[in-house]
Amino acid sequence: MSDARHEPGYLPLNRSEALTDGIFAVAMTLLVIELKLPEHGLVHSAEDLHAALFALLPKAIAWVLSFFVLALFWIGHHRVFAHLRRADSRLVVLNLLELAAVSLMPFSSALSGEFGGYLVSQVVYSANMAALGITALLVLRHVRQRPQLGTAPMPPGVYEGARMRIVGVIVVSAVAVVIAALVPVPAIGNAAFILMAVISPWSRRLERRRAPEAMHAAAEKA
Repeated sequence: MSDARHEPGYLPLNRSEALTDGIFAVAMTLLVIELKLPEHGLVHSAEDLHAALFALLPKAIAWVLSFFVLALFWIGHHRVFAHLRRADSRLVVLNLLELAAVSLMPFSSALSGEFGGYLVSQVVYSANMAALGITALLVLRHVRQRPQLGTAPMPPGVYEGARMRIVGVIVVSAVAVVIAALVPVPAIGNAAFILMAVISPWSRRLERRRAPEAMHAAAEKA
């Protein structure tokens, strides 16, 4: 990575990776801040504590979903950058746009947990998720289209699997808004994000299926 400091037009990766890890870590930590203990003066019995904890359930669900999705994107980002040894200015800008969407997640998650009964909260939360997906897709495509940034081109299976996961988040975000608009249950739209637990394994299978094809194609070229 240090070699990139001496290559005109390219930048080292270490600072982008450090910033990325830091923002993901802070955002994932801030998600839990909304899970505050009930005020001591309002709890006088076990029943009061049970009721207070039950009232935290929407916020807890928003925290779990947001943490899960951010974890998926951090892993995906890590896998994409593993194919790089240097960056160009456009990649840095695209990466910053993705991090902007990451940094907004604590706010949109708190909004969804606190005001889940209002459609606008679902729209903001889903829009944040979709923005995260779109920016991640732009980073992925940029890396895929510029093999000179890495030591070798990104394998087709890795690219297609990552694209499936990212597009899945974008589609699920739209589905969540539709569900929230049709079903009058607070934060019910967030249930759509459970579909990511299905999409992610499918994308892994796609990667494994394409791996032998890529090896065969490379052998033929050799």
